[in-house]
Amino acid sequence: MRVLLFSLLFLSIVFAQDNEYCLECHADEDLVKTVDDTIEVSLYVSEDMFENSIHVDFACTDCHQISIDDHPDEGSVGEMLCADCHDDAQQDYVCGIHGIARISGIKMAASCADCHGNHDIRPSDDPESKTYRRNLAQTCGNCHSKPEINLLLGSRNINRVELYENSIHGKLLTADSEAQSATCSDCHGYHNIQPAIQQDAPLNALNIPKTCGKCHEKVKTDYLQSIHWNSIERGHYESPVCNDCHGEHQIKKQTDLDTYSNDPLESTRVCAGCHSSETMMTRFGLDHERFDTYMKSYHGLAVLKGSPEAATCTSCHEVHAVRSSRDTLSSVHQSNLVNTCGKCHKNVTPGFANIDVHPKNQKSRNPVAYFFSVMYTWMIIIVIGGMFFHNLLIIGYHIREKKREKKYKQTYQRFQPFEVYQHALMFLSFSVLVISGFALKFPDAGWVKLLLYIGMDEPVRSLLHRIAAVVMIIISTLQLVYFVATKKGRKDFIALIPTRDDLIHLWQNLLFYLGLSKIKPIYNRYDYGEKAEYLALIWGVIIMAASGFILWFPEFFMRFLPSWLFETAEVIHYYEAWLATLAILVWHWFFVIFHPEKYPMNTTWMDGKITFEELQHHHPLEYEKSIAAKEEDKSN
Repeated sequence: MRVLLFSLLFLSIVFAQDNEYCLECHADEDLVKTVDDTIEVSLYVSEDMFENSIHVDFACTDCHQISIDDHPDEGSVGEMLCADCHDDAQQDYVCGIHGIARISGIKMAASCADCHGNHDIRPSDDPESKTYRRNLAQTCGNCHSKPEINLLLGSRNINRVELYENSIHGKLLTADSEAQSATCSDCHGYHNIQPAIQQDAPLNALNIPKTCGKCHEKVKTDYLQSIHWNSIERGHYESPVCNDCHGEHQIKKQTDLDTYSNDPLESTRVCAGCHSSETMMTRFGLDHERFDTYMKSYHGLAVLKGSPEAATCTSCHEVHAVRSSRDTLSSVHQSNLVNTCGKCHKNVTPGFANIDVHPKNQKSRNPVAYFFSVMYTWMIIIVIGGMFFHNLLIIGYHIREKKREKKYKQTYQRFQPFEVYQHALMFLSFSVLVISGFALKFPDAGWVKLLLYIGMDEPVRSLLHRIAAVVMIIISTLQLVYFVATKKGRKDFIALIPTRDDLIHLWQNLLFYLGLSKIKPIYNRYDYGEKAEYLALIWGVIIMAASGFILWFPEFFMRFLPSWLFETAEVIHYYEAWLATLAILVWHWFFVIFHPEKYPMNTTWMDGKITFEELQHHHPLEYEKSIAAKEEDKSN
């Protein structure tokens, strides 16, 4: 016993002297060494930090393996030899992905010190330890949140630490550091971390249920009875395991507002990820339209409307124990449908349970329903179509009558014939641009499919759109020449310039139609609405032409413009098109068609003429000028 005590005392004295000798230099916070003549590395060792570490009784040379006499003048400190004490961990490490990577020359791969620390190593159950359960995400994240590491692993722009900390696992540990919630090592392992491709890796598809099942035993038991697991066992690794549905680092609590489990629409989309794939479903002999047919049923439509009670995929097929419909234990087996439907519906009968919730092939499946669908389709076409043409005849008659009445009244040539033709071409080109433009953005719309059916495929659509754009630009250019080169054009342009009177007229008009005033505004040649429309037209043509040319000739413009401008032009072109279209429908058509004083249509666009009665009513100042001009002509 005395010998043992003496030996320990001797060794402690030697260790203490050994460490004191090293700390004479390494306790200096400014001590550094230069690597490759460019990188400075700190050699500072905190004595306080070391004294609180698990290796407090060790000498520096136990880990750094160097003779003090040779250092620093003759020798250099080698890598830490953790394996001398931790040989089991070392054997696991060199077989793991980090050890293999370092042996292959990838120095970014984690070493012992990267995970456990250097001189501050503490036991894993110490809250200050880097390998303490609550701290593991940050420790692993020191590497796995770096862009260069993510790129090496084939992923980009992923902050795994942030995802984990916002997950149910991370939140549980944040709230209670002693909580039995999964950390990095629970899923990936410790020293012998293997890539998922390895058969014995915890995250290999064959092992994921077992890995998750360490905490979720009941769920694992259910899943191992499912058709998904049976498929995995047969080698179909595209079948889903836990992380395919729940995610990996971002797993959320079922009651979280942003988790698919709490959103019926999102939960159906999770299933749709596989069951809407024609390639995958064909491989298994399944119908890839099951999701689409579900969304057309009452359940799917109710989900789309946000119903929290509508049946989703898991409501009928179960969550984890999803079985084939041919399995007698399946919730959707014919013998179990009454009970399954009965979870939501009362007094369910076999007839009710036989209602198809994935309706498809109605002609062969339900000839009676198919007959009525065809009958009503044609009834709608004939009846509603007949009503439309009947009413169109009436409107056409009243438009002709309005033009006929105008013939017997004194008229005023408000717009020149070339302006009438110009307006007609503008309307035609604008209509073609709207139809052909939105056809590109909404290819699945019914009216677009109809256009495709009559031959307006993408080459034709693209050609028509560009022709209409050129026509509109030419028309606008001619209008600009008219404004600049002719006396009447210059007069018209001046009349279109907004003035303070327009604001006054707008205010007077609002008060009049609100019933707060009996004073109506007295307009000149153009009212504030017409001015706003025309200036908006000028603005729209310029914006649409500029953005359209960038989209038409991107190779040319991207030679001297920044690349972000292409997408910006696309956004501007799209939303300006919406703005113009809605302005025409809501504003322009109201004043030329639906306004009570103009209905069924203002026919001025056909001949440029307006009766003196209409001119006096809506443009009294211009009426007075026209009368004065007439009197002057008579006197001359």
